[in-house]
Amino acid sequence: MVRRGPALLKLENMENQLIEIQDLQVGDEIMISCQSYFKYLKVLTPPALSKTKVHWSTKQPMYANVRCTAKQNVITNTYTWNGNSYTRTTKVWGVSPEDHNMRISQDLNERQIWLVKRETI
Repeated sequence: MVRRGPALLKLENMENQLIEIQDLQVGDEIMISCQSYFKYLKVLTPPALSKTKVHWSTKQPMYANVRCTAKQNVITNTYTWNGNSYTRTTKVWGVSPEDHNMRISQDLNERQIWLVKRETI
């Protein structure tokens, strides 16, 4: 795909800054905050307007969930208390571009999205 014009050229050089959901492209690596941790995501599908989701007050259409890959680590701890052994598993989001092991659908509406890396074709 050949990109020409100042507006498209500006979109190609948009790494390491906040962007809006409509500026996302397939292959972008982004970070979002989620509760008390960060998620490092790689976009698999372009954002599209939802056919059913609308904003609660303005009734404007909103974007559908974006399909992404992410890294999630499962940590298993074993404890011994009063002679009994207990096993607890905890799932932790990995903040790394390598070894993504799951595909998720993430709602990015009204989110602050940090573009880490843009994959150019």
